[in-house]
Amino acid sequence: MSADLDQQAANWVIRLNEGNLSEREQQQFERWKIADPQHAAAFERLQGFVGRLQALRPQQAPVQAALEAARVRRRNPAGRVLLGLLMALPVALALRAYPPSYLLADQRTAPAHWQRINLEDGSQLTLSGNSAVDLTFNGQQRQVRLLRGEILVQVAHDATRPFTVVTDDGQMRALGTRFTVRRETPGTLLTMLESTVAATDAGQHTAVNVSAGEQARITPDAVTLLGKVDPRATNDAWQHHQLVVQDRPLPEVLDELARQYGGHVQFNREQLADLRVSAVLPLDNPRRALQLIADGLPVRLRSFSPLWLQIERHEK
Repeated sequence: MSADLDQQAANWVIRLNEGNLSEREQQQFERWKIADPQHAAAFERLQGFVGRLQALRPQQAPVQAALEAARVRRRNPAGRVLLGLLMALPVALALRAYPPSYLLADQRTAPAHWQRINLEDGSQLTLSGNSAVDLTFNGQQRQVRLLRGEILVQVAHDATRPFTVVTDDGQMRALGTRFTVRRETPGTLLTMLESTVAATDAGQHTAVNVSAGEQARITPDAVTLLGKVDPRATNDAWQHHQLVVQDRPLPEVLDELARQYGGHVQFNREQLADLRVSAVLPLDNPRRALQLIADGLPVRLRSFSPLWLQIERHEK
C-alpha cells in the first residue's frame, strides 16, 4: 500500500479517536472506506495497531517495568524504547510523530538507537536513529526504499542484480560500493565513501555519477553536486554515532538533535538564528548533546515533561 493511502488512513484514525466528527464527516469517512477495498484494509490495519497500543495503556506501570527489565537483558532495546514512547503519547500526537510509513516499515529504529542489518545478498545496511526502510529483494532486483532518517550502505557485488536506494526524490544505483543516504527537507542527501553511484531524480531529468569523496542533493527534478567531503571522517562519525558540525547555525543543529530526542523539542528559530555551533556531539545521547550546547552558548533547557523540552535564549 502507498504511503499516501496509509496517511489518509492515519488521518481518519486520528479524527475518530479524538471523537469530534460531525455527522457529515462520519458520512465522508464511510464513503472513503467503501470507495476502495484497500482503504478499508489500511484503516483496519492501523486501527488494530492503535487498539493494541491503547489496550496496553491501563497496564502502563507493569509494562514499563517489563520494558526496563528487558533493557537490562538487552533484548531488542530499540523496539521497546519505541513502544514506550508511543505509550507515553496521545494517539494523535503519536501518529503525527511516527506516521504509518514508519510504524509499518520492514525495518525501523527508535530515536537515538542504531541498527546494523545483514541483508540476504551479503550487503550490510545500518540505520541511524529514528529511521525506516522497506526492502524488496528478488531474482531481478535489490531495492531499499528509505522512508525516513539516514542509512549507511555497504553493497555486495552482484552484476546480475543492481542495488538501488530509492526515496521520493529519486534513486541511487550501485553495483558494489559504500555510501550514506539521508532524507532531508528538501531533498535527499547522498554522501559517497567508496566507488561510484549513479543518481537519478524522480522525474528522470538528470543522471549524475557521484564518486568517492563527493556529496549530492537529489530533488524530484534535479541532481546537484555539492562538493567534497572527507570519507574517513564521515565513516568515523557514523561508527561512533556522532554529529560533527563546523560553524553551523544553531537551529540546524537542533533540528538534527530533535530527530533523535524521541519527544517534542521546542525552540524559536529567529531567536537563535545568529548563534553558531562547532562541536562533536553524541547523537545516541541527544539530551547530553543539548546540555553541551547549553554549556557553551547563551541558551538554557527547560523540561516540561520527559518528552517535552524547550530551548530558549538566556544571556549568562
